[in-house]
Amino acid sequence: MTRWLFLGFKVVVYGLLIQNSYHYFHGKETLTAFVDQMAWLTLLGTMEYESTTLDKEYSGPWEKRIVWSVTAAAYGFIVFAWASYIAEREWLNVVNATAWLAICAVLLWNIYGPGSPEERDPPLVKRLKLGLYLVVGACAVVWTAQGEKPLDAFDAWLWIVCFLVIEMNVFGFQKDAPPPASGTPDPA
Repeated sequence: MTRWLFLGFKVVVYGLLIQNSYHYFHGKETLTAFVDQMAWLTLLGTMEYESTTLDKEYSGPWEKRIVWSVTAAAYGFIVFAWASYIAEREWLNVVNATAWLAICAVLLWNIYGPGSPEERDPPLVKRLKLGLYLVVGACAVVWTAQGEKPLDAFDAWLWIVCFLVIEMNVFGFQKDAPPPASGTPDPA
């Protein structure tokens, strides 16, 4: 049952993010914001795919090349947007984007590093991620408190939840609990 609830939760959260992105695309946002949002959506899609198929091999070299090419392109556009924020002196966006890039670097370690996901997430890495999530959370609080762009505030909170979903994928939250051992009564 846990797996189905988690799947439903992911559908709702990702659906809200896509709906929110639609408003970015049809609103008064800048080209930089549009590129940034599209690139992050693409990256989220590849991270969702990769983090839910950790225990499976690629079906062939083309699958790996496609996933990695799409991921590399997304990062390229994200770095372009980050540099644009620096050029435009949008410092809150710079801090937010820098923290998100660092979160991605740690998640990439959690997904692809040697050993199991638990071995790749020692206390130091957990503290680093917590600090980075606190930074993006602080950015979300600032956007919320400013009240000037409620879409930005809502978007910031949605991204935090979406990446927590990726974290839960990496650490196996979506898997059902193992069945009880034979001879052990089922509590349900």
